[in-house]
Amino acid sequence: MPILNPTRPAHSRPLQRSIAAAIATASLVMLGGCPQKEEAPATTADAQPDEAAVAVATAEAVAPAAPPASPAPPVPRPTASATLKRAELMALVFPDSQGPGASPRQPDTVSLPERANEGETVPGSEADQQAQVSPREVVRLDDTHAVMLTETVPLDDRGEPMNGHVNGAWLGAYFFEQSAEGWKLASRSDAVDYLGFMGNLGTTKVERIAPQRFALTIAHGSCWQGYCGQWLSVYGLEAGKVRVLARGIALSATNEGADESCEKAPRPGKSEEPPRGACFDVSGTPSFTLGTDEAPGEMRIAFKGERTSGTKNRRVLTIDSTLVYAWRNGTYVLTEGRNPVPSF
Repeated sequence: MPILNPTRPAHSRPLQRSIAAAIATASLVMLGGCPQKEEAPATTADAQPDEAAVAVATAEAVAPAAPPASPAPPVPRPTASATLKRAELMALVFPDSQGPGASPRQPDTVSLPERANEGETVPGSEADQQAQVSPREVVRLDDTHAVMLTETVPLDDRGEPMNGHVNGAWLGAYFFEQSAEGWKLASRSDAVDYLGFMGNLGTTKVERIAPQRFALTIAHGSCWQGYCGQWLSVYGLEAGKVRVLARGIALSATNEGADESCEKAPRPGKSEEPPRGACFDVSGTPSFTLGTDEAPGEMRIAFKGERTSGTKNRRVLTIDSTLVYAWRNGTYVLTEGRNPVPSF
């Protein structure tokens, strides 16, 4: 009878142990071939931060900041001048604006009075104002006294000079005395007189009127619609004082620019029509006679020029005359002649 479920022959025990050992060996081989996670490399001594560098950085971080540099000491103000040079004297008078440490274009500060409509100054109205001050003349009066005369133009609210046609300028005077240290400022007068046009005093000149006396002459003028005129003022210079000796003497006048028919020089296209009125062109030159210190000499003004009588009379009159001013009670008084300069 056939056998339907034959049984497998049983393995011997030694064979079973051999098979188990083979399986274990194969497992170990397979595990050895799998990739392994790398361990982090050990930190070496070279990779450690430098302890000295850390100490320096820490010290710098905690050290206090260096104090800011102290400002430069101010430039000392001059107190005396070794010479009578204008720039050195201006530095004594205006140390903040014209001294060694002054900023460029710094305005000067002066005490000026108000002016009324008639041109007269208002008493007691002096106040500090910003202005442009320029030296005009420096005169050594004697061995130990000197005076610097200046032109002062006030500034407006925008800091611009007031130099319109009708604006004149202030005559200033600053007096110096010589000491062991040099020339020192003794006194000042910011506003001796107001005259001139367009922010300009005019032409200044120093004259000797006696062995130890000096005078300042100022010839100032301008033109209006072709009419031009010039006037003369004279000031006596003393130690600590400037006095008016004569003011507003008519010095010259011409109307050549107002009427081309009055022009003397021929030119192409010049009108042949007769002038609308009298033509004139007159000018004077002042001079001084040297007198004594107690009684200065005369002031003379020599006039030369031409003028006509009017439209109907075209005859030209030649002018050659002299005015004589004598010294009377500290001023010049007209004693001879008549001023030939026409008014306009």
